[in-house]
Amino acid sequence: MINTHEKFRLFNKIGKTNQDDLFAEVNWNDDPAIKDCQVVKFTLGDKQAVVDKKYLNSMLFAIGTADEQIKMIPQTIRRSKWYETIISVKAKKDIHKGENITFPLKITLPSVEQEAIAEIKKEQRENKILIPTKQ
Repeated sequence: MINTHEKFRLFNKIGKTNQDDLFAEVNWNDDPAIKDCQVVKFTLGDKQAVVDKKYLNSMLFAIGTADEQIKMIPQTIRRSKWYETIISVKAKKDIHKGENITFPLKITLPSVEQEAIAEIKKEQRENKILIPTKQ
């Protein structure tokens, strides 16, 4: 995240001159409502507008393609390990004495979570690596 004053030039696709360019500015003063890129000031010529960052994020998400939206969503990968075994118990009562009772046992080992960026998930999908989802 940007913590200092920054001004961005957004080139106008229709206009040919620099006067038609749109400027976006963040952290232009030390007001707590403006610091930490909470709002963005847009300037076009002599007109200005101040827009809350959350509305810009919502708009960009809404107009984005499915791939662009995936890149904007934080994701968690959870890897679980399963350990399967068979347990045998020697019965002493109610079942034939000396008979072995066998049953399967499946144990889930603690999962490992890590943050993943969309590019990593894309590589895993392309390589056909299964990614467990949250339940």
